[in-house]
Amino acid sequence: MKQMKTIIAIAVFSAVSFMQVTAADTSTLNPTLPVELKYAGSFKNQPLIQLNFTGSKDENVFNIIITDESGVVFYNADLTGETFSKQFLLNTDDLGDAVLKFEITGKKSGKTVSYRVNRQFTEHLDVVKL
Repeated sequence: MKQMKTIIAIAVFSAVSFMQVTAADTSTLNPTLPVELKYAGSFKNQPLIQLNFTGSKDENVFNIIITDESGVVFYNADLTGETFSKQFLLNTDDLGDAVLKFEITGKKSGKTVSYRVNRQFTEHLDVVKL
């Protein structure tokens, strides 16, 4: 039950298109998913992470898994949509300085994009694409 309280997911689905500042790679050898993870600010002194999707009709079902460095799964869900965003409010009281891994997989293509979120002692939040 504590794990469920650790990350509160706030879904924001909209038809608004986002700027194409995504992790999409147009090369034919290793194309990636059209997703972007970024720090969106804070809410009640807790960091807010936003995951933006700019999928297509061919790639519109995504699996999101959030784990810590020891492999504990905090969140695992499938989302369907073409252009939408999902926000995650991280409870730093429960998480402490844990390093989180966000892994997003396109269900149809099997392509995966991973991000590492690291909260440092200076209250600075790093989001790094792996």
